[in-house]
Amino acid sequence: MPRKERITVSLSQGSARFLRAFRAKVHSPSMSALFERIVADLQNRVEMEQLEKKIAAYYDGLADSGVQEDSVWGALGEATLVSQVDEEEHQRQLTGAVR
Repeated sequence: MPRKERITVSLSQGSARFLRAFRAKVHSPSMSALFERIVADLQNRVEMEQLEKKIAAYYDGLADSGVQEDSVWGALGEATLVSQVDEEEHQRQLTGAVR
């Protein structure tokens, strides 16, 4: 387990009340665990925003032919997924009717 570092913060009474109530609502074992969860959620959000920016920059930098090709591949992938989901649903209906 990574070494923990103690930090001290001062919060408004309203913020502290909210955190205590939220801790109880999510059944967090401690305030430290709650803050670890909050930081992890924030870190994930920041990383997703950075990834989205990189993806947008990639697509913004593509030539028109590259955009068209990616669009075709995307449509093919989507059609394949839809087909698989439809087939799985059909199989579930068949096995449900047999029972």
